[in-house]
Amino acid sequence: MLAYPTNNGLLPSLKPAMKCLLISSFFPPINGGSAVVYEMLCKYSPNNSVVVLAPKRHCATGQKLDWESYDKTADFRIHRLDLLRPEVVDSKSIFQSVLLLLFNDIPQRIKIFLYTAWLIKKYHIDAICIGELNSLSWLGQPLKRLFGIKVINYIHGEEVTVETNFRRYGNRRFDYLNRADLIIAVSNFTKQYLINRFNLPPGKIKLIPNGVDLNKFTPGDKPDYLLDRYKLQGKTILTSVGRLVPRKGIDQTIRALPKVIEKVPNVHFLVVGTGPYQDELMALTQSLALEEHVTFSGRIPEEELADHYRLCDLFLMPNRTMPDGDTEGFGLVFLEANACGKPVIGGKAGGAVEAVRSDYNGLSVDGFKDSEIADAIVKIITDSEFSNRLAENGLEFSKISSFENCAISFDKAVSALHL
Repeated sequence: MLAYPTNNGLLPSLKPAMKCLLISSFFPPINGGSAVVYEMLCKYSPNNSVVVLAPKRHCATGQKLDWESYDKTADFRIHRLDLLRPEVVDSKSIFQSVLLLLFNDIPQRIKIFLYTAWLIKKYHIDAICIGELNSLSWLGQPLKRLFGIKVINYIHGEEVTVETNFRRYGNRRFDYLNRADLIIAVSNFTKQYLINRFNLPPGKIKLIPNGVDLNKFTPGDKPDYLLDRYKLQGKTILTSVGRLVPRKGIDQTIRALPKVIEKVPNVHFLVVGTGPYQDELMALTQSLALEEHVTFSGRIPEEELADHYRLCDLFLMPNRTMPDGDTEGFGLVFLEANACGKPVIGGKAGGAVEAVRSDYNGLSVDGFKDSEIADAIVKIITDSEFSNRLAENGLEFSKISSFENCAISFDKAVSALHL
C-alpha cells in the first residue's frame, strides 16, 4: 500500500487515517435502517476518512432519488453511479436471460468495477466496506488482488438469516464471508448467527451495535402540526415506524387493538412507513372495523421522523422471526424512540432483545401472540409510573448508544487491519 515518510529518522512515523470506501445501494436519501447506519458512520467518522459510492436511483423501484440535494449538504465525500446492481427484469425465456446477462448485467458490472478502481486510486483507499453482502460482494476479491486493499462486509442480519433454495446463491454467501478480512455485526445475535451458521472464527467478526443520532432524536412535546394532520387530539397514541413487511409484527398489533380498546377506549395506532405488506394490513384493519383506531401515514419526510416519535405515548414493533428465517438484526427504531423519551415494546426475536431490555427501557413480547402484545400495551399505557420509568431508562440507554461511538469503533476496526 502507501509508503509513509519517516521524517529522516528524527521523528516517529505518523500514518494518516486509513481511507475506507463504503459501497451500498442503500444510502440516503433512501430511508431505512441500514441507510441510516451508513450515513452516520460517514457523518461521525473521527478522521473524515470514509468515502461513499451510492446510486442515483432506488435499486428496488428504479425511481430517481433526489440525491443532488442531499449530496450538496453532506460534509463527507459521495460519488454516485446510476445503479450499483442490475434492475430486476422478469425474463420470459432463457434466450432473454442470456441477452440481459450479455448486454445489461455484465456491462454494468464492468462499469461499476472500473469506477470503483478509479475511486481507490483517487483517494488512496486502504479498505472497502461492502454494505450489501449478496449484491456487491463480487467486487471484493478482484479489487483486493489488484490493489492489495482489505475487504469488509457490514452485516445487519436479514441478509444472512433468510434461507434460500438456490444452492449457488447460498454458497456465494459462504464464500464472500470467508474471504472477507473483517466482518462487522450490528448485534450479538447477528454475530453468533454468523459463527454458528457460516462457521466463521469469532476473531474475524467485530461487534458494533447500532447507535442513535442524539443530535436529531431528542425529547419534546407532541407536535401540534402532526396532531392536526392525523386528527389525534386527546388520543393515546401508539406508533410503529418501519418498512411494512411481515416480520415487523404490525398485523398482530392490529389484532391486539380490540382488547386494548376495552381498557383504553381512546387509543389510536399510527403506522408510519410503506412496504409490500401494506395492502394486507389495511385489509385487516377494515375486516376488524378498526378504521377509527388505525392510521397509515405512508412515506413521511425524513425531517419529520423525530416528531413522529415525539407524537406517540408508546412506540412498538413486536417483531418476530418468519419461517424463512427473516428476522430483525437489531432494531434501530427502538433506540430512536428511546432517545425521544418514549417507552418501547419489541419482539423476543433476532437482535431486538438487545435493543429492548425488558422491564428496563421497554417490554419484550412474543410477536406471534396478539394477546401478549395487548397486555404489554395496556400495562405501559395504564401504569404511568411504570411508563415513566421505562422512558427515563430508555433515554439514558440511548445516550450511551450514540452513533459517534459507532463511528469511532468502525474507524479503529479499519485501522487495526493495517497494524
